[in-house]
Amino acid sequence: MIPAAAALMALLLTAGCNQGKKAPAAPPAKTFEEADFSVLTAANHPRVFADAATFKNIKKSLKKNALLANLHDQMMQKAEQYGLAEEPLAYKKDESNKRILHVSNAAVNRISAAAYAYRMTGDKKYLAHAEKDINDVCNFPDWNPSHFLDTGEMALAVAIGYDWLYDVLSPETKKKVEETLVKYAFEASNDRWFYNASNNWNQVCNAGLVSAALAIWETNPEICKAQVAKSIESDKLPLKAGYDPDGAYPEGSGYWGYGTGFQCILIAALESALGSDFGICDSPGFDKTADYELHTIGNTLKRFNYSDCGEGKGGISSMMFFATRFNKPYLLYFERPDIENGGYVNDRTLFVGLTSIAKSNISEIPVPPENMFSGKGDTPVAMMRSGWGEKDLYLGIKGGKGAGPHGHMDSGNFVFDAYGYRWASDYGAPPYAKFEAYFMKNGTGESDLWNMGPESKRWDLFPYNNKAHNTITINDSKFDTGSFTPLTAVENTASRKSATFDMTSCYFGNVQSAVRTAAIVDNAYLEIKDDLKGGAKPASVRWTFITKAQPEITADGIVLTQGDVKMKLHAEGAAVTYKSWPTDAKSLGLAGEEVAPYIAGSYVIGYELPLQKNAEVNLVTTLKKI
Repeated sequence: MIPAAAALMALLLTAGCNQGKKAPAAPPAKTFEEADFSVLTAANHPRVFADAATFKNIKKSLKKNALLANLHDQMMQKAEQYGLAEEPLAYKKDESNKRILHVSNAAVNRISAAAYAYRMTGDKKYLAHAEKDINDVCNFPDWNPSHFLDTGEMALAVAIGYDWLYDVLSPETKKKVEETLVKYAFEASNDRWFYNASNNWNQVCNAGLVSAALAIWETNPEICKAQVAKSIESDKLPLKAGYDPDGAYPEGSGYWGYGTGFQCILIAALESALGSDFGICDSPGFDKTADYELHTIGNTLKRFNYSDCGEGKGGISSMMFFATRFNKPYLLYFERPDIENGGYVNDRTLFVGLTSIAKSNISEIPVPPENMFSGKGDTPVAMMRSGWGEKDLYLGIKGGKGAGPHGHMDSGNFVFDAYGYRWASDYGAPPYAKFEAYFMKNGTGESDLWNMGPESKRWDLFPYNNKAHNTITINDSKFDTGSFTPLTAVENTASRKSATFDMTSCYFGNVQSAVRTAAIVDNAYLEIKDDLKGGAKPASVRWTFITKAQPEITADGIVLTQGDVKMKLHAEGAAVTYKSWPTDAKSLGLAGEEVAPYIAGSYVIGYELPLQKNAEVNLVTTLKKI
């Protein structure tokens, strides 16, 4: 899947620029109030994400720029698949009766693709479909502001269509857009909680609002200026919480793709329309955060999918933004299969990746220079690997706390890839609407899914509690959701790569200390070292390992098989009892019928042991190929 290093050097990505030069320097940072707003006139469309010169350059560069040509082809395929969709966009909430986000997602996909296709071909069929979609969503009763993500994405979709098709849209459509964005987006955003949030909601909502304000600026300059100023100020919260100090995103890789993807959209909108990002890219850790995302992808092309994150990796358009913005072409290492094989057709934000690459001077995709990434912040994490080949070893482990945004009770949780397979897995993102509907049906309210308090029924759902993760449970008890597990040490040598986390605070005093160190040893096997000191009373210890490999419990371990590869899980340091726990609906407890299909095909294995009061136990668990 991932070719050898030498093969990667052949992909030329020139875009009419000389090879070997560094990416253009960022625009000089200046305050928003100092920007030149006189450029935002009716005569200056398109201007958001791309101007007329950008589209002209794309047409000119397609024959000599392999990357750009591939992305263009995917955008045109998207236009055929989504932009010309026969089924009209309709106002319909999801299973939980809470969101129209799926409709907003479709609007971004359809309108951006059709608008791009018209700019590139002049074929009026794309214009007709885009204009119809724009009018259809502007005729909605609202954009569901109670779930403002829906509104933010819809505002983005309409802004792109309006701006890119400005010269050919009917006067009636333009007037409708201008009025609708003010009413459904700007006015509807007043006093919304996301302005004070530090998570992906802030980034997504503000990106949509900024894009919309820059698109229709000349029609309502005072309203639009106030909106952009407010959004830029609000955006400082997720910039601080999301990337400072090392770029590790607290909500995990899946929400990195969402929140940071829209952060890139916000930046690109400002730079394209006003020539500056006003210092956003200089925020501490922001220049490192794409390295974080790169390292969350294992050697099997599966992600370290902690928090509410899916395991599979799709095309991530924002990586193109970072590769060009910070002159780090290696960030595209895992993007190459998606570039070559149509991996962005379903990515509704492809427009920002494509327009970034259209301005790039990247000449090759090298192997990433580092085999390890570690980051502190709200969710400390470490990822390491023996190399970048498909059969190399990969390990990711995390700390943090359950009560964080999209958090699970998963301190000390890890995933592990080796020899072409994932051996230690994480269940990742549960089906929100299905669980919300379950809580509504059973009279507790969908908000129970989002209540991070210690008594919340959220933690009774198997995918969220500690027994559903590769970690240690004491006395069959849940973790303390408010406790914080810090990253305390890392090691990065030729023979050993490791990270250490202090998990003591998870256990409500049931142990005096619990320290976990996860390591790749000699580039050959996994080692998990758990140093435990018992509390004032005897305790029971459960050591959990989630896997999709076929397990066989033996007297001295558990043999795991995938394909023609066998590995053995073995513990030393105490007498343990190896086990496999049931995963049928009845055993899973709360919402078992909803949970069971979601975790089908996996096994919950591990071992148990007693921990005497005040006793010190040093467990060393290895997973080695046999």
